[in-house]
Parts: sequence; C-alpha cells; structure tokens
Amino acid sequence: MTITPILDQPQSIDYADLPVGPLHRLANPELSCSVDAACNPQTIRWPWGGGAYAQSMTLRVVDIQDGELTPLAVRFFPGHQEVIAGSEGVIVTKRLGLPYKTTDDRALFWLLECQAEGDRVLRLEIDIDWGEPLSQRIVDGLLVAQRNPTPARGLYQQSNAESTRIFGNPHGRPDQVEIDDPTRARLTYHVLVNGIVEVPLIFTVSDVGEQLAWSSFLALREVEEI
Repeated sequence: MTITPILDQPQSIDYADLPVGPLHRLANPELSCSVDAACNPQTIRWPWGGGAYAQSMTLRVVDIQDGELTPLAVRFFPGHQEVIAGSEGVIVTKRLGLPYKTTDDRALFWLLECQAEGDRVLRLEIDIDWGEPLSQRIVDGLLVAQRNPTPARGLYQQSNAESTRIFGNPHGRPDQVEIDDPTRARLTYHVLVNGIVEVPLIFTVSDVGEQLAWSSFLALREVEEI
C-alpha cells in the first residue's frame, strides 16, 4: 500500500508566512468558529440557529521571565488546529478543537502542552469579547455569562436564561478576573511548569438552561482524552 504524506501528516506552515485574521474554520454539528494563526477562535456560533455566543476569544501565553512566547509554526488537522510557540528553555503547543460525536458537542476547548527546562512560570491571559452585554459572575472558579438570566433557584442557585456560556479551567481558578464591562471578560491564570504540564480551558454553551451548560463542562473535563 502506498502512503500519501499529504493525507497521513498534518499541514505545517511557518507562522510568519500566514496572514493576519481568520484563515481557518472549525465546526461540528453544534458549533462553528473561525480561527486565526494563533489558534484564537472568532465568531463562535450555532450553525443552525444563527446565534452568536462570542465575537472573539484570545489567549496569550507569557513567560514571566522572558515575556510573550514567539509563535513558530502552525499545524492544521481535520478536527483541530495548533500553534507551537517558545522562548529560551520553554515551548508551548496550543491546540484549539471542537469535540465531535460526543453527547456534548456544543463546546470548544484549548489544550496547552507546556514544556520547560527547570521551573518556569507562565501567565495565561484570556480576553473574551461577547459582542453583546451579558450578566457575568464567577462560580467555583469558572466564568458564567448569561443573556437575560432569571432569578437563581435551587440548591446550587442556578438560573435559566436565553443562553448560558461557561468558561474556565476544570482544575484551577483564575488569579485575576475582570468582568466589570458586561461585553467583555478578562481572566488571568498562572501555571508552574517543570517538565511537561497540560492545561485545558473549556467553553460550553446552552440555550436551554444553566444546568445543561454545567453538565457539558463537567463531561468534557478530560480534554486530552477527547
């Protein structure tokens, strides 16, 4: 059997050779988004309903010692995209993907694979532009943003709403949160890297109720397996 490299290997392009702005599209039956060379999603929406859940989501990875990592190469896969960035003694592979054929496909995730020589501290800066005013709050270290939420009810004080978005790291809380502007959210995490460390960041949405968005988030916690 003849192996065709084009089919069996991801397309890899130098970051500097790619244009600014959206250049790729990721989608599953429940969610779609445009993606730029830095693996930042834009215009996240439900294809069938036309509802937009976020205008853009940006993730910057900064080495506390040497500053922002330099993007080196971008790799395109059928179901996800990744960018490799680094500085002296540190390399981070940032992957963006949408789950496919799971029970919770209305989601997307970043998965960072961080490698360092010795102890290094990375700062993750997330900036989300919702494109509309939303009600925002932090619950158990996760960002909950809703359109027109009803009063909180029940043991867990959850609210039904026209739509709900949940974002965060399932294993850690942000060190800084800025949600005073109802149209934007800024979160900052710090990660200690020694050897290889994986850091997932998950975004789930629901137009039914907050409980469904939470259920999807919890079901997708093990991003590396998905």
